[in-house]
Amino acid sequence: MKKTMSLIFAFAVLATVTATAQDLADSELLMALDDARFFDDTVTQLTIRIESVTPDETREAELMLSFYESDANSYARIEFASPEELAGQIFLSTPDGTYFYGPDLDFPIKTSATTEVFGDAAVAQTSGIRFADSYTIQERRTVINDEGTELWEIDLAAIDFTVAFQAITVTVDPDTLQPLCAMLYAVSGLPFYEVFYEVYALRDDDVYVTTQRIVNQLLIGRVTTSEILDIGVDALPFDLFDPASLGEAEPL
Repeated sequence: MKKTMSLIFAFAVLATVTATAQDLADSELLMALDDARFFDDTVTQLTIRIESVTPDETREAELMLSFYESDANSYARIEFASPEELAGQIFLSTPDGTYFYGPDLDFPIKTSATTEVFGDAAVAQTSGIRFADSYTIQERRTVINDEGTELWEIDLAAIDFTVAFQAITVTVDPDTLQPLCAMLYAVSGLPFYEVFYEVYALRDDDVYVTTQRIVNQLLIGRVTTSEILDIGVDALPFDLFDPASLGEAEPL
């Protein structure tokens, strides 16, 4: 009898949590999906290993992903440590756009957030797509997967045409509000990449995605997997994120 009552109580609590999550406003839900995937604001730098698998070859790279917050603006810097032929290449994500710089350039070149960094990991995916900053919710629905588990599907629309991917459908565990995967669509509406948030890790009380896998939907057999190897919390100078500080040419 006690076991039966305990099960009834557990299901009641679960139902209450799920109902509460369903009642979240769109902005609150987007923030919750970001909070589930990203580390807290004390983290300023990540060491990441990326493996790119294609039908022809398997390649591996290591890079440093750094962050800077200034008032309402966010910056990110991607810098390769290996392989040797890519070492020193840098991508900067700034409020004014995305920039690329290499050791053989005199000044950074403006590029796009959809530019591939390594394999099928674009700048936007590598630095992290924050739903709350760039998307609104178009539709929410409940689906049942092949195992009979209830999940949510949430359709997102970009707030403007500067956003790297104009539409995303996120599949979410309604009990934890952890995204399980996200389908990223090209401007044409065709599925471009499916991103699987494969491994969540715990740092102190902070849960974040530590391993993600990107499956190319247009070119079969292309899979790119990234894994966080190390986390840094030291304050970083703004010069690292300023395109004008790269190279020896006149400021942009």
